[in-house]
Amino acid sequence: SPLASFPYTIGHENMGVIAEVGPEADDWHVGQRVVADPLLWCAPRGFERANWCAACERGEVNRCTHITGGNLAPGIIIGACRDTGGSWSRSFIAHRSQLYALPDEISDENGLMVEPFAVGLHAALNDTPGDDETVLIIGAGVIGLCLLAALRAVGCKATILLAARYPFQAEAGRRLGASEVLTGDLYSDIASRVDTELLKPIIGRQVALGGVDRTYDCVGTDTTLDDALRLTRNGGKVILVAVPGLAKGVDWTAIFAQELTVRAAYIYNHAESWRGEKRATFEIAIELMASGQVDLGWMVTHRFQLDQYDEALKLHGKKGSSGVIKAVFQFP
Repeated sequence: SPLASFPYTIGHENMGVIAEVGPEADDWHVGQRVVADPLLWCAPRGFERANWCAACERGEVNRCTHITGGNLAPGIIIGACRDTGGSWSRSFIAHRSQLYALPDEISDENGLMVEPFAVGLHAALNDTPGDDETVLIIGAGVIGLCLLAALRAVGCKATILLAARYPFQAEAGRRLGASEVLTGDLYSDIASRVDTELLKPIIGRQVALGGVDRTYDCVGTDTTLDDALRLTRNGGKVILVAVPGLAKGVDWTAIFAQELTVRAAYIYNHAESWRGEKRATFEIAIELMASGQVDLGWMVTHRFQLDQYDEALKLHGKKGSSGVIKAVFQFP
């Protein structure tokens, strides 16, 4: 990919302590507990403010057009750039503009959840559903659960249906405020809860007349994207929170025939509208956690040393039996 540089150390979710500072670190000092926004936008790349791209100037750092330039090798984030390292290591490099201090009120576990929660928070703040809407979240992994938590944290009172695969995910969804958790056949579950008629063509998958007001795809597979398009009502919205990649076998007809609005909510930025101000997503996430409004530390269910990476990866492949929500590496 032209948007990464090899070799690189993977890992972008993080929480740690500053071990060393450079001469232009401003007020940051060794020993501070921080989380780093992994985006390598204009400032981390060494561009002076006058030379920032238009997106970064607006605070939309997730849309930076300088991600291959400046003082760093190409890479969208820490964990995809050979010059920064990644969080699957004892240390990595971050620019002062990427750092956020963690107050004492935030546990290490919640600190580690700031990044995935920020993903959900950006999706929740970017066109928050109305209280009278019925919303479907496809996927009850970390991002789907963080989106659910974020929607409730920003005051969304919509009916939220969460499609979960495993019982422990269903339990987590109820804990975070899902109106209902769907664990059976998704099409039948939707049809029984909203005004929807299911039709079966001679060839192909079911067609739904009706559906939910909006769907968030937090999985990003061909099947989930196709489901999202089929299960959203005419004039409704489909939001991609997970990366779909090269989707095959997706019937795009619904976008045309149902006049759907399809868009993405891509990670996080510095331009969220929050209580009358323009704020960084990470800043809002930390504020919500520090105030006690959001607690996601319990989602860290498993811990490993880095040399146990093989065991950790295998665990994620057996979610049904392991009950893993978030597995983390810890460094002594």
